[in-house]
Amino acid sequence: MSQIPALSGGRALTHGIAMMVDHGAGGGAKMHVGGQANAQVAAGTSHENSTDEGTLSVFTIPANTLVAGSTIRFYAAGIVEDNNSTDTLKTLIRLGTSTTDRSNTEVFSSAAVDVADADIYCWHGMIQIRTSGSSGTAVAMASFQDPDASGTAPKWNYKASFAVDTTSALRLAVTGDWSVAHADNEANSEIFVVDIVNPST
Repeated sequence: MSQIPALSGGRALTHGIAMMVDHGAGGGAKMHVGGQANAQVAAGTSHENSTDEGTLSVFTIPANTLVAGSTIRFYAAGIVEDNNSTDTLKTLIRLGTSTTDRSNTEVFSSAAVDVADADIYCWHGMIQIRTSGSSGTAVAMASFQDPDASGTAPKWNYKASFAVDTTSALRLAVTGDWSVAHADNEANSEIFVVDIVNPST
């Protein structure tokens, strides 16, 4: 059990808690100041039979949640349910204001890999807000596994400064992109966890 009174004595909580505060914009929306913001409790959308990049999982960060120094930490994993021949699949992490996720900024992309049934993809990364506002900026890093057999060695990548509008609702999405549209090309999202941590002010 969290021992809230311990805060007054300067001692740590028994375990961490996520707190929400009014961000002061007047709309009543709340701001995560630390902890888990999203964890899907069921499989995400299955992406199949299409060469249009499709959303596997998405979490919308409310407008004005992020400030300079905020971090968005994400964890994602999914599985190839079925595949056709030598068709390839890549997965991507996107962030932006458009409700069409494939139109948003490509933060990271895996390689396009010739997959087999039960292959997996994994993402573990962090986006750090450098400056906030309608012309805000961010940088990012991630460790990821291309869609491949379990145990494939992970890779690392870094995203140099890119634009982000923290005054608008931001969609953080995991997407998938097949090389060929076929009824046997199916992949989904099994895990999508997002933590948002804002600095002390």
